[in-house]
Amino acid sequence: MGSFRGGRQGTMWRWCCCVLAALLLAVGAGTSPESVVLGHVKVPLMKPVSVVLEPNECKRIVVTNISSLTTFVVAQVYTHMQNVTVSLSKFFPADASYTGSTAGVVLMLSSSTFYIRAGEEPVSAVLLALSYDALDPVPGACNTEFVLENDPNLHLAYNSYETSVMFAPANLGIIGLLPPPACDVKTDASTRWRLTYDIYQYFLPENDLSVESLLKGLSQMSSVQKIEQNGIKITTASSFEQTIIHGNSYIGTGVIYNVIVRDPVWRTSASYIPVSTYACTLSPPGYFCENSDRNLIYVQVLCTVLGIYGLILCFIGHRIFEAEFLFFGFLVFGFISFVLATRLSTLDFIRRFEIMVGVGLLGGVVVTLIRWIFGVPVSCVTFVGIVLGFLVAAIIFFTPLANFAIFRNDINFWIIFACVMLLVPTVLILLPRTLNIISCALVGSYAVITAVGLYVYTSLTFIIVNIIKRAIYPDFAKVKSDAPFQHTDYILTAVWAVLFVSGTALQLVLERNRLPFPPCPYDNWKRRRHAAFGERTPLLRPPEI
Repeated sequence: MGSFRGGRQGTMWRWCCCVLAALLLAVGAGTSPESVVLGHVKVPLMKPVSVVLEPNECKRIVVTNISSLTTFVVAQVYTHMQNVTVSLSKFFPADASYTGSTAGVVLMLSSSTFYIRAGEEPVSAVLLALSYDALDPVPGACNTEFVLENDPNLHLAYNSYETSVMFAPANLGIIGLLPPPACDVKTDASTRWRLTYDIYQYFLPENDLSVESLLKGLSQMSSVQKIEQNGIKITTASSFEQTIIHGNSYIGTGVIYNVIVRDPVWRTSASYIPVSTYACTLSPPGYFCENSDRNLIYVQVLCTVLGIYGLILCFIGHRIFEAEFLFFGFLVFGFISFVLATRLSTLDFIRRFEIMVGVGLLGGVVVTLIRWIFGVPVSCVTFVGIVLGFLVAAIIFFTPLANFAIFRNDINFWIIFACVMLLVPTVLILLPRTLNIISCALVGSYAVITAVGLYVYTSLTFIIVNIIKRAIYPDFAKVKSDAPFQHTDYILTAVWAVLFVSGTALQLVLERNRLPFPPCPYDNWKRRRHAAFGERTPLLRPPEI
């Protein structure tokens, strides 16, 4: 956030350079002559205008077509992945400028002008200005945390688990030339504390990281009317709550957030500046997620193997009774070891992955040996049924039910989750063969969908990923999780249903005239050994009497 400093000559020289560059770029960018006059980019209300900035270039933006009823204007600037700086001053002072890929300022009656400046690389930006009347609340006008005096921007931060969006509180509308109402003197219904905030999100198409897709999405989340038409409402917050929302991080999927502030007394509203994220770092020229490729090969190999194994179990799992316990034992012990290694150590992902695979294989072999030596089919099927219950509970908490306030508490969440997980095998244990077949079909078919989801993006993988996040990341309890459900997800849901139904039906038909469970392999081995060696005729027979 630098500024033009130096003597008057230096300042005039830089200003002339900006004017000349703006005129040249206006022709190159295809901006109409009416939009650019002596370096001034004119932005009519409600009409987006595209501009191109060279590295470190500045432009003066003038909002036009402002009516006499307008009290303030919210100006918005969008780019794809480059940052741009906005300011009410052409000198871009650090305490009155904001930098981001989406940025904006509030223009009061006294001014219809602001300035934008590029960073160290060329920037293609879209400008949009929205007008508001005297009774409309002013977004970010009670800012005490961020740089701008009136800050309508949403401040976003993310990691692999969550995306946090923060914003400054709004103030009541300004009538005429009266001073704005005090922000924190009183908290009654005549102050800004009566305002409420609706937080919305909008999902871009899966695997679409293009400029066109992002700009279209930002346009659909730019005003109150468009946000209500296109966005998904996450929650409503009062002025007495923290002005922060925690969302899930969907790496590689674009998500746009915006906030509508409402005045319930005057029944007016205004919108903040939309902000977007892919929960990763985009890299040109193909615009791919850098973070999404890290360690992905290990996960792909493991999930592909589990997907093939799951497909076999889906159709003949009950027939290969011992082989299924290697699969389910690996899932259970691998999950537990990964959670413990993450919560109790500082090992990197590769080391935790190796621990998970090693402990999972060992656990699967142990469970298989218990079945092979001791038999106990009902006990082993109960173990498998618990995995089925785990998946059913994960599916239930994949729905908006997980966003209920009661489940923000980890104790409540895990108690209800455990109850659902144990309820499923308890209900079906009276039909142990059916329980085993359903477990193989549902869990096996989901393993197939998970494997496919690593190559064709689908939100269905988050059925389990969200539970893993909740188990290993303590702050995930406060995340509002509404997964995008788009075209690919509907297709894979249908495929999952077909696999489950056909796998269950096929196994029920194949097993209808057979014993409920195969005999204990160890007992069979002892019987064969006894038959082979126990009935031999002795070499020396006793003398006949």
